[in-house]
Amino acid sequence: MVTIVTTKVKVVTVREFRDKATEMLRAEGLLLITRGGRPAGFFLPWDQPELPDDIRKGIYEHLAAMARKELEAQGVTEEEVMSDFQASRRARR
Repeated sequence: MVTIVTTKVKVVTVREFRDKATEMLRAEGLLLITRGGRPAGFFLPWDQPELPDDIRKGIYEHLAAMARKELEAQGVTEEEVMSDFQASRRARR
């Protein structure tokens, strides 16, 4: 279990984060990134060489759910995506 304790939270816009990413990636505190005044994401500094397995698993599960939701919204199957990907790879050769 990872416990995150931070007292410093800096709020930045997406544009600020983009323009000053290198500097901000060296920051010590948590960054709340906003778009149009609403939360868009967080940047959490990480000083460990590896992510704990439970965090890694949670990230992959969340990304897979997001991808599945987007495919369903677009009416596209995973097989169609893989077929397009393979065709694209063949065309580059």
